[in-house]
Amino acid sequence: MKNPASARPIAVAALASFLAAACGGSASPATTTSTPTPSTTTTATPAATTAASASVWTVSDKSKATIRVREQLVGVSLPSDAVLTATGAIGSFDLNGDGTFASGSKISFDVSTLSSDERNRDSFIKQDTLQVRQFPKAEFVPTKVSGLSLPLATNGSFTFTLTGNMTIRGKTKEVTFDVVAKRDGSDLTATATANPSWKFGDFGMTAPSVPLRVVSVTDEIRVTIDLVATGPKS
Repeated sequence: MKNPASARPIAVAALASFLAAACGGSASPATTTSTPTPSTTTTATPAATTAASASVWTVSDKSKATIRVREQLVGVSLPSDAVLTATGAIGSFDLNGDGTFASGSKISFDVSTLSSDERNRDSFIKQDTLQVRQFPKAEFVPTKVSGLSLPLATNGSFTFTLTGNMTIRGKTKEVTFDVVAKRDGSDLTATATANPSWKFGDFGMTAPSVPLRVVSVTDEIRVTIDLVATGPKS
């Protein structure tokens, strides 16, 4: 059986709370029933995340970058193009309605994958010119597009100019690309050609020189990026 004396303080507290509520006043026990406010923030966070991710395009590893440099080889009468291709693309981008890109948009290629039809050339370019052990990635951060109608139509072909910051061997330079793109719902393909072309000095490099193998290399780097990405359906 409960002790009547121990129950008396509880009854007194309950009576005090009832009288305070009836008179429109407050009593100290009422402070324990204050309504918490954090619930408003917990519902807003998922909604903001969903909205931010709805327009993001994810770069496919089917993308590739092709570099062409004019060279004159020993024992060959005419110059020719050295053609190297890099794969291993990763990244994503989010195009805003005003033609700028959302923070965090970036595309990178693994330059250690560069390859051509000549193994010795590949080794020299990667180890000496690009120093891939120290700088394994070439990164492009897009900043804006020009000449593109926005929002982007769900289907169709588009021609526009893309501007952004390219980082190679630790040095960053603003570059522009002429782009021809095609969208089919959530699938996007594009061919971006650097215009103007780049020079080795733009990224702190010198034109390759290999005695007894290469007579000369033109100080011009012609770059084409074939981009494949998936994103929103509309």
